[in-house]
Amino acid sequence: MIDPGVIAVFIPIIALLIPIVAILISHQQKMAQIIHGGGGPEARQEIEALRREVAELRQAVQNQTIAVDNLLSVRKTLTHAEDAPARLSPE
Repeated sequence: MIDPGVIAVFIPIIALLIPIVAILISHQQKMAQIIHGGGGPEARQEIEALRREVAELRQAVQNQTIAVDNLLSVRKTLTHAEDAPARLSPE
């Protein structure tokens, strides 16, 4: 026969484990639904909006990189042009 003290300890433990197991099962079901694409139309729309935003940001970064490269090229050309007369003048 099981000692009544052991039963008294197991009852609260089991009472606490039931909601924890329910939360874990619920979480697992939600994750499976997300992984298998069952997010629904709202989730798909949000994902597409995020993809468009990332593409726009990528394009903006590329445009800024090109602009910075152009500015550096112009600056280098101007610096080179300013140094040219000093190199050509006799000393």
